[in-house]
Amino acid sequence: MAGVVWITGLSGVGKTTTAELVRQRLARAGQPPVLLDGDRVRRVLADGPGFEVAERRRLAMVYARLAAEIASQGHLVVCATVSLFHSVHEWNREHLPGYLEVWLNASPEALRSRSEVYRRTDVVGVDIAAEFPRSPHLAVDTTTTRPDDVADRILALVGRTGR
Repeated sequence: MAGVVWITGLSGVGKTTTAELVRQRLARAGQPPVLLDGDRVRRVLADGPGFEVAERRRLAMVYARLAAEIASQGHLVVCATVSLFHSVHEWNREHLPGYLEVWLNASPEALRSRSEVYRRTDVVGVDIAAEFPRSPHLAVDTTTTRPDDVADRILALVGRTGR
């Protein structure tokens, strides 16, 4: 059941909530994945990386390489991260075994109502250009789709690909 489910989107779109639901359901089914949440991994790293574009890109590659290492040991990795860089998505497609890209999006109004991040500067999608996935395996608008339904769709995709 090795592979990587890469859940990406802007802040407040529901990445962490969705990833946790997917993790819980897989664990209950006897197939617990490794969850890499971008915010949690950022906090774990010593001298936490900044929020400038170059540091965000470097951190996204840390997530990608970490996911690759864990998946290479036979685990399913669910990674929830903004990491909206075409170069990272392309690297993932070339290097991550069983890679599935999930892009969550929502209306700007919904995002602002869900996350205080939009009161800061250096926000991806506002101050920093976002490079949205060009060809995700799954794209879901979370403005009107409940997290449970998003998790169901991801699990169906994981099941269809034999992970």
